[in-house]
Amino acid sequence: MKSAILLRLALGLIFLTTLPSCGFAFRKAWKEAPTSTGVEGKWSGTWHSDATGHQGTLRCVVSAPIDKKGGHEFFYLATWKKILSGSYKAVHTVKKQKDGTYTFEGEHKMPDWAGGLYHYEGTIKGNDFNACYQSSMDRGTYTMKRVP
Repeated sequence: MKSAILLRLALGLIFLTTLPSCGFAFRKAWKEAPTSTGVEGKWSGTWHSDATGHQGTLRCVVSAPIDKKGGHEFFYLATWKKILSGSYKAVHTVKKQKDGTYTFEGEHKMPDWAGGLYHYEGTIKGNDFNACYQSSMDRGTYTMKRVP
């Protein structure tokens, strides 16, 4: 009996000590991201799944162009239930429109249990970031504002 309690306690402590390390690379990128105009820089807001109704906070760091085709690395950190979080990177092709709005699209492969291939499409106009995502298991929206 005592050993079962000690085992649960040890596993709980391991879980609690590893939780803060989730997203460490994202936090570093967030801290180092310069203030910018256009698409680059820091964004913060929410995500919402139209398929499940789940939602949470969302942050993103968008890099400067990484290729001549307009590719930018979008580094996302999403939270669920206020305590679980996950980060991932996706390359999106960005195009500047005549009216100054930026459009982007791209794909990202997640594990099959998480929906597999995700497709993203969105717009950035001024300080507003709006996007839709879709996979075989989920679809929803990202709504964010620029962080100065």
